[in-house]
Parts: sequence; structure tokens; C-alpha cells
Amino acid sequence: MSSHIEHESMENYLETIHKLVSRAEHVRSVDVSKELNLSRPSVSRAIRILKERNLVTVSEEGYISLTDEGHTIADRVLHIHTCLVTFLTDTAGISPEQAGVDACRIEHVVSDETVKGIENYIKEHQLKSVVVDDEISSHFPDFSELLESGENYLESILIIRKTKNWIRSVDLARLLNVSRASVSRAVNVLKQKGYLEIGEGNELILTPKGEEVAKKIYGRHLHLEAFLKFTLGISDEVADRDACRIEHMISEPALSGIKKYLKNNGIKVKVR
Repeated sequence: MSSHIEHESMENYLETIHKLVSRAEHVRSVDVSKELNLSRPSVSRAIRILKERNLVTVSEEGYISLTDEGHTIADRVLHIHTCLVTFLTDTAGISPEQAGVDACRIEHVVSDETVKGIENYIKEHQLKSVVVDDEISSHFPDFSELLESGENYLESILIIRKTKNWIRSVDLARLLNVSRASVSRAVNVLKQKGYLEIGEGNELILTPKGEEVAKKIYGRHLHLEAFLKFTLGISDEVADRDACRIEHMISEPALSGIKKYLKNNGIKVKVR
């Protein structure tokens, strides 16, 4: 975060500051650091960048406040969060607390089309907004050995293999729209971790371990895509795009609830 803040990170900071300000008269960097479980130097750099972007102000005493623009962004994120909690509680049947965790994970990546669909779903079903008391902390997926990018590569190999037996790095680069150098670095890491093997002709071959992960992620994608299309009536393109974004972040309890929801509504998903 030396020169920029990613979109998700920026929203996390603004949302956290918004909630802290509603709790206490004064908010400092140390308070944000404690809530997000980040180092004080990292938070200080982020606050400096947010200040440069006119999203926060910092008084001489070190008190942090949101600007009008900062408030607008934070209010929007909080609105999406509440919508997601309400929607997941109703459809996936998970607790408000678990829905809150999942909402924190995916609220920054869902498209405007999906948010609008959720808003319409809540209105049509006359759902009362579900808010978790004193919820503030940000939650992220519990990554172990694989990061999201690694899962994307494995899943992409599985998808390409449906139409092409011989898969090389250039195929991944085209599908994921990344450089061949980036693919080569990722492939080397996945090979070292035992997810991939390189054939004599430089073809990419999933190991049993890699095959298992790829099918799991692809299965998540198909269930989420079907769920979004069925519940929200959004287009195939939007559902596919948002499923790609959400599949690495949603929790197992929420995914299990979504699968149960689809089954109860007669929606069959085939993971090929």
C-alpha cells in the first residue's frame, strides 16, 4: 500500500471509520488499527492516502473524520452490507452473524446489477432488514495454501480442458487476460505445491490434488451462478461474472445453505 489503496481496502477503511465514529466522539489511527487488526504504520499510510483523496480529514490532534464524499462511499457499502445480510439470512438460512461475516467478504466485489437485484428481492418479499448489533470487523476468507489467483488458474485449466486436451500457459493467459510472464510465475508456484505437472510438450496437467481443488471451485461457481440467476433474475453474463468474484470468498455454511435452497426449489446443478 505504498502508493495506492485497492478499491476493497479503501472501502474497508471508510466503513470502519464510519462505524467507529458512530460509537465514539473521537477516532484515531490506533482505533482503526485495532478494529482491522492491522499494523499502525499500515493504517497511517492508508489514512494519509485517503486524506489525499479527500475522503477523510485529520485534525491536529489526530482525530479522523469522513468528508462528504467519504460518507457517501461508506453509507453505500453499509447499505450493501445490510442488503446482503438480509438476503443471505432469508435464502441460505444462515444466522445473521454468519451472514454478516459473508457480507463483509463479498460486499466490495458484487456488481451494481446484483445489488439492484437483491434490493428488488428484499422489496418483493417484504423482508425486514437484518442488522447484526455492533458488527464492525472486516472478515476475509480463510486461505490456507492457495490464494484466490491460484484457485483461478486451476479452475481455468479445468474449464479449458472441456474443449481442448492440450493446454499451455498461453491458453491461460488468453482466458484470464494476464501476461504470459504472470502465468509462468503462477504455474511454477502451483507446480512446487503439487497442484500441477508440466508435460514433455510443456502442457499443463492437473495432479489429483489440483483436480480436486479445481472441481471444488468450479462447483462453487456453478451453484452461485444458478443461485444468482434464479433468485435475482439477472443476466447470464452478470451472474457468471459475480459468481467468479464471490466463489473464493463465500463461506462453507453459506454455500451449503445456497445448495439447499437450490435443491428445495428444484434447481439442479451439474458439476461436469
